Amino acid sequence: MKKEIKYTLAYVITAVVIGLAFVGCAGRTNAATSNEPSEALLKVVLPDGVDNEHIAYSAISVDFNAERRIPNCVAYKLTQQMVMMADAPDAEKRKNYKFNKDKNVTACPDWWEYKNSGYDRGHMAPADDMKWSREAMTECFYMTNMCPQNKSLNSGAWRSLEQKVHRWAVNYGELLVFTGPIVHSARKAIGPEHDIVVPQGFFKVIYAPKQQRAIAFVYDNVPAKSGLRRHAVSVDDVEQLTGIDFLSALPNDVERSVEASTDVTSWLETGKMK
Repeated sequence: MKKEIKYTLAYVITAVVIGLAFVGCAGRTNAATSNEPSEALLKVVLPDGVDNEHIAYSAISVDFNAERRIPNCVAYKLTQQMVMMADAPDAEKRKNYKFNKDKNVTACPDWWEYKNSGYDRGHMAPADDMKWSREAMTECFYMTNMCPQNKSLNSGAWRSLEQKVHRWAVNYGELLVFTGPIVHSARKAIGPEHDIVVPQGFFKVIYAPKQQRAIAFVYDNVPAKSGLRRHAVSVDDVEQLTGIDFLSALPNDVERSVEASTDVTSWLETGKMK
C-alpha cells in the first residue's frame, strides 16, 4: 500500500539579517527552505512491493513503512544558511523537544514502545541539522523519523558522521541528505507487539548539487569504529543494498557518474577533516 500525506505548516517566521547575523529565535526565515529545483532530487524510488506512506513535512521528507513501523528513507535539504542558523546562540534547543507519535501516519510507533528495548530512538534526520526552525525540530522528533539504533553507534561513529555532514553543508553551500535503514529478510523486532523492525544497518547518501558530487556511507547496527574511510561506499552500492533509486531526476549521464564515485578523500579535504 502506498499513500501520501502532505503537511502544510503555518510558519510565523520573521528574520532580521544584518550581514551574517541572524537575530531572534522565532525569527527563522523560510528563505532557507526555498530553491525548489532540489525538491525533485529529494524524491526516491522504492522497490516494487515495499509498503510505503510518503509524508511531506515542511523540512524533511519521510517514506514510512507501516509493516516495519520504521521509515524506508528520510530525505532533507541542508544549506549553509540553515547550519549557520542552527549553530547560532538563539537556535532551537534540543531539550525543549520530546519524541512524539505522528497520529496521522498509519502504524507510527509511540515513544514508549522503544522503552527497555536496548535500542535508542535513532534520528534519521538529526536534530542538530534542524535547530534552525521550530517546525523542523518538531518534525524531526516525530517517531516517523526514528529507527531502533544501537546505543553505542548512535552516540559514537554515527554521530561523528552526522557532524561531518553538518560541516560539509557549510563548505558545499547545499547538500541533499538521504538516510535510512538496511533491512534483510531475517529480522529482529522490538516493542510490546514485537513489530518494530530492528535494521541490520544504516545508510547515508549525501549529494552536493552545485558541485554534482556524491558520497555514501554504510554502518552495521552495532558498535562501530570511527573513521569515515572504512564506511564509505558509492551511491550505487547503497542502491544495490536497499533497492532504492536515488537522484533519479538527474540526467542519466550525470547520475551514472555521480553515483559511481567513492572518492571520500575529496570530501574530507573539502571539509578539512580527517
